Amino acid sequence: MKRYLFITVVTVSSILTFSFSNNDQTPDRKESRDKHLKICVISDLNSSYGSVLYSEDVSAVVKHLSIIKPDIVVCGGDMVAGQKASLTEQNIAAMWQSFNETILKPVSKLNIPFGFTVGNHDASPSYDTDRMLAAEFWKQNRALTRLNFVDSTHFPFYFSYIENNVFFISWDAAGSKIKPEVFEWIRRQLNGKIAKRARLRILLGHLPLFPVVESKNKPGEVISNADSTLTLLKENGVDLYISGHQHAFFPGQKKGVRLLNAGAIGDGPRKIMGHPEAARKAYTIIEVPVKATKKFKYQTFVPGSNDFIDIELLPDSVVGFNGTLKKEPE
Repeated sequence: MKRYLFITVVTVSSILTFSFSNNDQTPDRKESRDKHLKICVISDLNSSYGSVLYSEDVSAVVKHLSIIKPDIVVCGGDMVAGQKASLTEQNIAAMWQSFNETILKPVSKLNIPFGFTVGNHDASPSYDTDRMLAAEFWKQNRALTRLNFVDSTHFPFYFSYIENNVFFISWDAAGSKIKPEVFEWIRRQLNGKIAKRARLRILLGHLPLFPVVESKNKPGEVISNADSTLTLLKENGVDLYISGHQHAFFPGQKKGVRLLNAGAIGDGPRKIMGHPEAARKAYTIIEVPVKATKKFKYQTFVPGSNDFIDIELLPDSVVGFNGTLKKEPE
């Protein structure tokens, strides 16, 4: 016999009701109305292999959240600096502890939900110890995410959550090959009642579908079978795919799906192929309006400054080994 927990949260503007089974499957969530949603997108926070330190730019963005006041922060992966065989369990655990103190706890103290996807430096499919310790860390600190989970059965590798009636999925794209069971799980999630009723569907994964920088313009650095994967996303109602790994901000669009390559706020920003400008660190604010939801807009800023990256000055398209990605609108 399943046991259920019912929680009612009352605010001035709305009444939210949650009903969770003991494994957080298919919660019944009711909202009185859609609300404006401000999303802060960060990615690739790590420094050099094994480092427990973060750059001043990472700290600057975290501190600035109290001014930005986003409704949710989402991270495109590479939160620690693993993926090196010489790192011990103690080294890796120390990196996660530093991430907790430098990023996760400060965000949680602001009462901001923290969505994320695991990156290759967090939980590479080829590094069992990395994956084990990543799973251990997130299961111990799950409450700090403040996420409204829809399905957390496979947390922290792939899971779904909802905020202001926007449906989010984080999937395991720490490597180029997505497992068939993950694709099948995604289909079920996107065709469930909660996703169908949501006003927007956002997928978060570390590796992108198409490369935008030279050093990642090769197999293994993007998701395999990009075109068929993109078709699956389109057919199942994904509006936006947010990825990291490239260390370069580029807002693309293909087959009606918006593809946001998030900039890095940690070490190593990379120049976009065919673009003369030097690379800059960047984080993005997405404003999702109450009406005309799919017409959400980006504003992308340089950490620790008032500078922003002008989308109009970016290349109209980037040509990679597996296809061309056009800057939105297509």
